[in-house]
Amino acid sequence: MIPQVTLLVLVLALAVAPAQPESPGADRALLEKRLAAAESSKDWKGALGAALELEARAEEEHGETLFRVARLQALLGQREEACESLEKLAQAALFDVARIRRDEAFASLREDERFRKAVRAIWLRGYLWILERPERDVYQKPDQVMAALAFRPGERVADIGAGSGYFTRRIAPAVGATGVVWAIDIAPEVLDYLETRARREGLANVRVQKVQPDDPQLPAGGVDTILMVDTLHYVKERGAYAKKLRAGLAPGGRVVVIDFVPKSPEERPWGPPPEQKMSREEVDAAMADAGLVPARVHDFLTEQFFVEYRPR
Repeated sequence: MIPQVTLLVLVLALAVAPAQPESPGADRALLEKRLAAAESSKDWKGALGAALELEARAEEEHGETLFRVARLQALLGQREEACESLEKLAQAALFDVARIRRDEAFASLREDERFRKAVRAIWLRGYLWILERPERDVYQKPDQVMAALAFRPGERVADIGAGSGYFTRRIAPAVGATGVVWAIDIAPEVLDYLETRARREGLANVRVQKVQPDDPQLPAGGVDTILMVDTLHYVKERGAYAKKLRAGLAPGGRVVVIDFVPKSPEERPWGPPPEQKMSREEVDAAMADAGLVPARVHDFLTEQFFVEYRPR
């Protein structure tokens, strides 16, 4: 499920715009020395680390330059040139898309279709990075989650809010050629990315499915496991949505919810914005209205609750 802009702004502000060093040139020079020393001693792993840091710094600086160019072009009324610079930015670097959306220099371009597509592409790159960044594994513990869920060959699974396929791509081999994974999301460009990646990785049992925010469009009684990771908090009418989940469950099926434990911004300056935070108790109540009750509760995730619900 696609996140709201507020969440992306917060995460990208933290992740894409780290504090600048007091002397960027000196810092780069130190990285160059590290790289040269590692190469000289044939420490290829250390050399790669230094090279990747240099690449990240160059990407950040290039992105900032492209943004400034696009901004000046927009102020000068150079609409096509500004859009072209933003398209280059979408390809060149991670960038906080909120800076573009709120900058009045681009006010005259906001209804321009080319501008909107460029901004969407910048957003998409950042969103995919958020979902796939290696640091996510630290709190998400995907291997432990997969072991706990113990998917069986032939199982039919719906990954609602599949995003980039972080779990879809893990589930597909687990259920095998006789199983199926419906990768469900509301963002077509995200599903395009997932479909391309699944095809490249030979995951022939993945089926992407675009849906509306209020309806997962599950086959009636046709799903063994419905998985929602960091997705349910985006749903406004959770009780009604839970009933649609229940209608999609096959006999003996389960609904699995993994979502963020509510915390203050001081405790965790990332995650859902205040208006989307929900407690485990709220989820239990919504599921109960649909005739679903907690069957198993896993407590090894530090930032999220992890509950399997089954029909009464």
